[in-house]
This record gives sequence, structure tokens and C-alpha cells, in this order.
Amino acid sequence: MPHVISQKHQRAWRSFLTSQSLTTNMLDSRLRKAGQISLDIYEVLSTLEDAEGHRLRMSDLAETILFSRSGLTRMIDRLEEVGYVVREPSPDDRRGWFAVVTPEGIKARHTACEIVQQGLAEVWVEALSEEDADKISALLEQVCGRAKNAAK
Repeated sequence: MPHVISQKHQRAWRSFLTSQSLTTNMLDSRLRKAGQISLDIYEVLSTLEDAEGHRLRMSDLAETILFSRSGLTRMIDRLEEVGYVVREPSPDDRRGWFAVVTPEGIKARHTACEIVQQGLAEVWVEALSEEDADKISALLEQVCGRAKNAAK
């Protein structure tokens, strides 16, 4: 017998999807209107900048940002062309590569950061208290953990 989720769970799922979609579309639109990098590029550069040594294995980057490997490869190709990222071979694995954010990539992300932060403040900070944000973070981390386990 298939599992049927409650209306409340369905509503929470739809609200999550809708809020995520509307927020990312708004942020990406504002970035593009301002002539900045896209939100996808912002996320890649931010993820690399936050990583130890500003570098991640391509496979780890693909998992972290939820791109397909082929989609990520094309994006890294474009980011290399504009000087935001370089690829470096892995010293441990002849087939492995690292994506490394450059100072130009960090600068591009920092330039776009004000637009992202302002948009998030309007949507998230205006709608949620600090306590609400803590609760939502904890709940979504639980969901992420269960989803990762279910994918195995």
C-alpha cells in the first residue's frame, strides 16, 4: 500500500518549493538587471570561496551545489574563460581535478553579494524572526539528513 502524506505535509512541501523558487528567481533577476553574475555562478563561487583553500574536488562541488556533473563541467569551463576559476589536477588522483576560485572570482561574488543580501533581507529577515530562522534551519537539516539516507 503506498504511503499517503497528510495535507499539512503536502502544504509544507509545496510552500518549501514555492518559496525556494520565488526567492531564487527574484535574486537571479535582480543580479541580471544589475549586470552582475547569475545566482548559479554566485553559488558556485561562494561554495568555492568557503571551502578550505578556496578549492573543492569537482565531484564534491557537484554534490554540494546540486548540479549534474556535465552541467557543472560546462559552468566551470565558462568560469575559467572569464578568469573566475582555475582547474588544478589532484596530487592524489591522476583523474581528479580541483576547481579553485581566483581573486577575480572572489571579487565578482563580493560585488554581487550586496544584491543577494538585500534580497534575502527583504524576503527572509522581514518574514522570520531569529527564532523562526533557527527552527526552520533545524527542521530542514533533519529533512536533508533523511533525504540523503533515503537516496542511498
